[in-house]
Amino acid sequence: MPYKLAEYHGDTLAVPQLVLSHLAQTDGDTIRAALYILQTGDTEPRSLARALALPSVEAAKRALQYWAGAGLLVNDRGGAPAPVPEKPEKIDLASLNDPYVAILCEEAQTAFGKALSRSEMQRLVGLYLTDGWQPDVILLCCAEVARQGRRTIAAVARELIRWREEGVETGEDAERHLRRCKQREQWCAEAAEQFGLAADALTRWERSAIARWHEDWGIGREMIEEALLRAGNKTTIRYVDGILRAWRAQSITTVAAARGQGQLSGSNILATERPAPQQPAAASAQQPLSSRDWMAMFDEEG
Repeated sequence: MPYKLAEYHGDTLAVPQLVLSHLAQTDGDTIRAALYILQTGDTEPRSLARALALPSVEAAKRALQYWAGAGLLVNDRGGAPAPVPEKPEKIDLASLNDPYVAILCEEAQTAFGKALSRSEMQRLVGLYLTDGWQPDVILLCCAEVARQGRRTIAAVARELIRWREEGVETGEDAERHLRRCKQREQWCAEAAEQFGLAADALTRWERSAIARWHEDWGIGREMIEEALLRAGNKTTIRYVDGILRAWRAQSITTVAAARGQGQLSGSNILATERPAPQQPAAASAQQPLSSRDWMAMFDEEG
């Protein structure tokens, strides 16, 4: 049965078109933050995080940074709100008298190893003149997407949207973000080796889980290997994530503490290294934990 908008006689909230234009570009928490700010005028990160039940104050700060970059907010240290420019369909490159325009086009072509079409150059310059990105950030992003094998300005525009969601606004922000991404890639490569997988075969959820283990939970290679011992022949990242989550809930943060539970200690430890997957006999030593249905317990994480 089709729906229609119900009659509403209460208070209304004026939502700028700027916010509506970002509905498909950002996540729900960021949109909720914009609506809350429009309703209350409150831009204090702690109260914003508390009112919206955001996962952390840092999440609130990222939302504020996003909307500042989009033009909805301005720095309260002074200055009037800058008008949001209308995005032109085309930019007349010949009429521009800005040295950064030539630098952007030249360096982007060097990063991609190919010549850009006129429409691509117009879109590239639009990222600078219309979307407000600093030239050094755009060029860092060009180099990054080229490294990933995506040599198009459309890929750069999509990546910059993700960067803004991560709070990237300046060249220093971008460099920190790229260092963090490189560290995550290393963690994923190490974990893939532990699980006997190809690093490029990891799903987005699996990559996110591995990053969470290291960044949020402080779990290193040794604890992951210990969880693999407990998993027996169920050596999937999702299953191991369930074991690590259970340990975290019990404040178990070391291998010694995990073995102190009794399921894998003393004479029950048959080897110091996890057996190869084709040796199912080793799974019998982990029966107390492997008998639990971790997949069912933590399947909602997907």
